[in-house]
Amino acid sequence: MDNRLSTTIDATMPNSELPLDLDDLMTLLAEAYDVPIALIGIVGKQDEVIKASHGTDIEYIPRENAFCSHVVESGEPLIIPDATKDERFQHSQNVIDDNDVVFYAGTPIHIEGESVGAVCLIDSQPRSIGEKHLTLLKRIGLLVSKYIGLSREHEILKREHGLIEKSPIVLATWNFDTSLKLAYISKNAHAVIGADAADLLDGRIEFTDLMCDESDADFTFAMQAHMEGVETHVCRLKMSVPTRTIWVSMISTASFNDNGSLFSVQAFLFDTSDQKYVEDKLNETNQRMRLLLEASELGTWDWNLKADVNQVNRRWCEIVGIDYEYYDTSYGYSRQLIHPADLVQFEHHLDEHLRGKTSVFNTTFRMKHANGNWVWVESYGKIVENDAMGKPLRVAGIHRDITGRMESEIHERKKTQLLQFINKTRASYLESNDLTLACQTVLPELIELSDSQFAFIAQMQDKDSAPKLFIHAISDIVWDSTSFTQYAEYKKRNLYFTNFDNLFGKVITTGDVIISNTPKTHPASRGTPKGHPRINRFLGLPIKIKDEVVGMIGLANKFEFYKASDAAFFQPFLDALAGLFYAVDLETARAEAEEKLRMLAMTDPLTGLLNRRAFLDECNLISQTHQQVAIAIIDIDYFKSVNDTYGHDAGDYALKEVASITRSFCSEHGVVARLGGEEFAIVLVNKTPNEVNSIFESLREAINATQLAYKNDRISITISTGVSYTSDCFDIDFSTYLSVADQALYEAKSSGRNRTCWQPGLL
Repeated sequence: MDNRLSTTIDATMPNSELPLDLDDLMTLLAEAYDVPIALIGIVGKQDEVIKASHGTDIEYIPRENAFCSHVVESGEPLIIPDATKDERFQHSQNVIDDNDVVFYAGTPIHIEGESVGAVCLIDSQPRSIGEKHLTLLKRIGLLVSKYIGLSREHEILKREHGLIEKSPIVLATWNFDTSLKLAYISKNAHAVIGADAADLLDGRIEFTDLMCDESDADFTFAMQAHMEGVETHVCRLKMSVPTRTIWVSMISTASFNDNGSLFSVQAFLFDTSDQKYVEDKLNETNQRMRLLLEASELGTWDWNLKADVNQVNRRWCEIVGIDYEYYDTSYGYSRQLIHPADLVQFEHHLDEHLRGKTSVFNTTFRMKHANGNWVWVESYGKIVENDAMGKPLRVAGIHRDITGRMESEIHERKKTQLLQFINKTRASYLESNDLTLACQTVLPELIELSDSQFAFIAQMQDKDSAPKLFIHAISDIVWDSTSFTQYAEYKKRNLYFTNFDNLFGKVITTGDVIISNTPKTHPASRGTPKGHPRINRFLGLPIKIKDEVVGMIGLANKFEFYKASDAAFFQPFLDALAGLFYAVDLETARAEAEEKLRMLAMTDPLTGLLNRRAFLDECNLISQTHQQVAIAIIDIDYFKSVNDTYGHDAGDYALKEVASITRSFCSEHGVVARLGGEEFAIVLVNKTPNEVNSIFESLREAINATQLAYKNDRISITISTGVSYTSDCFDIDFSTYLSVADQALYEAKSSGRNRTCWQPGLL
């Protein structure tokens, strides 16, 4: 096989030799089509590299001289019966081994949906190719594409297996026929699980022989689960080898046939012995700690489930600020003190213990203190009495006040969350360049981080006129038809708050943090719209840039009171939003300035039409398409006499009026520009000559019928038009067609003006 097949062209090709002899395939292809040369070419950025060939030893062709580059660019087959008569290639230097390339037939090679080369036939003599033979050539191209793709996938798979065999993770595959049989296990099996891969595959050692009895059952359960249709399973296996005991975690995934039956099971196995040792030590330590806690002076409770009596000691009552003498012993009384957000978790843990699923009851939650604050409590307990049927009768345990520790942990955790939250906001904006989308993305996390029910993020806009607060993000609250309309406007990014005589307005007008835990008593409170969810607490946070309020965040309905510390906590986020607001304003101003400069550079200042430079740029864009195009030059007849008779201001007025009328007739169909002086240029696309002529005649008649009212004068003007035309504008030189149109304009002027003349041979 030719070593050229191992050459790496670019990132789209596999960096390995291909086992199939593609040179032989090219020899068969050349003989079948009776051509002297057949080859496979892969087109890179600079060259076409010949991967396989018959009839030539050439290895590289400059891309600009390669027919295959045209196949790659189009992604379609290319047939050139006679390059000497094809205007696309007749001037190209296309030579292979001193022979001119006259006939060429190529079909693309596709890798991952991208055209990267071609399979082609070459002859130095003109010839043709029938549809049947072209279809066969396409099929060979598909075969080569599939072969190269499979070779690349094979190399990737080999590299992946190589990485696995050097890692501490064993890959194993069991195929299923009538039973599961080990079909593959990576070579690192001995290093990880203590058995050679060859012994396991040959059956000299059964995989289950390595396991302890309890793990054998776990492994069997996993495989049976896969046979029952379970796709993924995780288990831990205890395996015994001559020198030690190994704990292995197994993650297994099943593959199924189209009929749903099991096809194979693939698993990753990795040694977790060290982790298991640490877990056992931690469990022992925790057990000792719990025993110490039971013996300490803490709040105690003893709940008789049948009688529904919960006896507590004085310390228990002190933790929640209740007089011991007035404590209600019913379980319901204790339950109502638990924070609503923690109640589900509390009862879940309790239920798990009562049903025997856990050996102890251990959880943390908040309880309402008599002073209105929330106290964090760690509770530990266990069943101490059962009836004859084993049903629990009594549960006893302890309470410990961990408020200080929990508040410190929560504060530190929230500080970390806040930093991540700020970074996520910035990253979201940088990714999308959309401030509103960034605010909407992080709003749910803002609500969670602030322990609130509702929130909004807003920015001041239109400061030079009536101030408005634009809503970037707001909670989904729809309570009646009016609010539904407002929310619909929000979804369209068109929701503004303009009334500032309320709580959130106080933030904007004063620039102060507004805290109201009893909104009805706040002097700025004006109530909520009818049907709106009740606002029982409110925190308004101003967003400032150099003491100027540029926006705000509104938070509502926290479980606990809002405090000044909440405002201080969110100050870094407010500063980050202020920076984003400022950056967006700068970017908007820069973009507007650039657009104004661009428009000034493209626009004729008198008429507002495109200028000559912008017109030629538009023509270049049109020349990249295949369309019918008419190119015309319009000139105002006897324009000098208008300037001489009525003055240059009148001349400018006439130019603007002609520009306006011309735009109304032609801009819908193409491009209108002022070339300079009294000359205008027009390009009409996708119009037949008759349609073009009708448009220009209608324009001429409209201007001819117009009386321009300038001061006390009535000015009549006419125009002359010269037109050139092409049925396909692709890659044409518009300057040439403008020159032809200019000649036709000269003809219109010479033959009496106020008329439309075409290039010779048209109309």
